[in-house]
Amino acid sequence: MRSKIIILLFFAAVFTSSCGGARKTEDMEAGMAMNMTPPPPPPPPPGTEEAGALANDALPKPIEQKLIKNGEVSFKVKSLQDTKQNVQKTLALFNGYIAKENNYGGNENPSESLIVRIPSKNFDKFLEQVLIGAEEIDSKNINIDDVTEQFVDIEARLKNKKQLEAKYQEILAKADKIEDILKIEKEISIIREDVEASEGRLKYLNNQVAYSTISLSYYEKRTSGFNFGGKLGNALSNGSYGFLSFLIIMVNLWPLWLIGAITWYLIVRAIRKNRKKKAQGV
Repeated sequence: MRSKIIILLFFAAVFTSSCGGARKTEDMEAGMAMNMTPPPPPPPPPGTEEAGALANDALPKPIEQKLIKNGEVSFKVKSLQDTKQNVQKTLALFNGYIAKENNYGGNENPSESLIVRIPSKNFDKFLEQVLIGAEEIDSKNINIDDVTEQFVDIEARLKNKKQLEAKYQEILAKADKIEDILKIEKEISIIREDVEASEGRLKYLNNQVAYSTISLSYYEKRTSGFNFGGKLGNALSNGSYGFLSFLIIMVNLWPLWLIGAITWYLIVRAIRKNRKKKAQGV
């Protein structure tokens, strides 16, 4: 009996040791598996595309630059008519228009002056096309005004005014006293005027940024000979004008003419009386 108990204890010890070894082996395998799992990837080094994308997401968006570009050009041409047609065709090509037009006559140096509006993106192309037929460029001035700061300031003020107006509207909806309602409506009216003024200013600046203003002054210099007929006609015209001016001046002096006539009449009458007296005395 005792020998049987010893044999059973021996087999139990062997089974326990085998189970412990198997569990230890499993733990070792799990540890190795954990050690073999790759670590998470490190952050991308600076200078790579991924790092640039992350940095761009973190940075604020750049402010769009607002520029007003205007120009003024004066030049000599062979023909005013051809130049005007070229300007009109170029404006139609680049979506521009004539805002103001002046013509100055003259036999020797006729000229024209145009103020045109052209999309800012077509500014340089338009000027290049218009000046192709110019014989001589007298002056060319281009001015660029940066109004980005004005845009940012006006937009920020406009946003704050609209938020304030919305708050006053909420208060007005809850007000029940006539006195309070009148005060709130007065404040809303003042804020609304400021909002409309800011919106109008933004609209004007947007128009100036979108469309450039160009002043074109061009002239045609005509060189001719003596032109006897033309000069004779001018002389006759100037002479007749001078004669008419002289007549007008003389008419304006009619009181002096009247006084002179009366004085002359009295002198002649006195002389005749003296002669008559002398004749009777003889």
